Amino acid sequence: MENKIATPSATKKILREHNLSLKKSLGQNFLVDSNIIDIITSASAIDGDEFIIEIGPGIGSLTQAVLEKLTSGKLLAVEKDAAMVEVLKDIFAEEKKLTLLNQDALKINWKEIAAEYNSENRKIKLIANLPYYVTTPIIMGVLESEIELEQLVFMVQKEVGERICAGPETKKFGSLSVAVQYHMQPEIVHQVPSSVFIPQPDVDSVIVSLSPYAENIYQEEIVNKEFFFQIVKSIFQQRRKTLRNSLSKSAVINLDRDLVTKALEDEGIGLKKRGEKLSIFEMISISNRIYKMTK
Repeated sequence: MENKIATPSATKKILREHNLSLKKSLGQNFLVDSNIIDIITSASAIDGDEFIIEIGPGIGSLTQAVLEKLTSGKLLAVEKDAAMVEVLKDIFAEEKKLTLLNQDALKINWKEIAAEYNSENRKIKLIANLPYYVTTPIIMGVLESEIELEQLVFMVQKEVGERICAGPETKKFGSLSVAVQYHMQPEIVHQVPSSVFIPQPDVDSVIVSLSPYAENIYQEEIVNKEFFFQIVKSIFQQRRKTLRNSLSKSAVINLDRDLVTKALEDEGIGLKKRGEKLSIFEMISISNRIYKMTK
């Protein structure tokens, strides 16, 4: 079905009719290309019976496309801007599958939301066109909530998407890469030019899909999760330093230099190696060894 919202003229008309101006403080850039919306919904592989959470629906271009794919499923749209919620209420007044929630996605307890709105225990998927300035905290907030997610598909600034998906021995590999990949497997689905938004942002975007691992390949290996992420932060806060120096001179965790040296030698890792060269499994192994040596 043709998307009646995702065009420049339709978007401008809706904003004009509701006397709305876009709020730069909320990072409001509306998607006006139905082809990109089709790519997002296709990547989400909606079968019609899911409980889908949409973060930042704006005036509803992606919302409309998702609702058209749902049969018995439900959509919960979380929108911070109360004015946009009123627009959505007007556009989707007759839509029974949609629930609107006027809340800040940064402050939501996702487990409580899932329990309250997904009482049928449907599989959960999340989609979003995220404001650039809150991309990382929203994604990490959802992942760390540990709700059982079938899939996440979201649009983010290109650089952030590339960092999320980056692997070892690349310049973009960092603590964000490790934090996201610890939870789920990321993939860049599509490159998105800035021209498909109103107003046009200064940078291009990418659509990223996160899928659960068949088995929890990282989490079951970690002795202490909090300690592991302290090690990861230490490694990348001073990424140009050797691994020994970044760990022993960390502002995040207090580690004795001799202990770090011994741990690296026991792991068979050269003392001059940089942390960004390590795989996530190697970081886990080092973290486990150091943790046990400090006890």
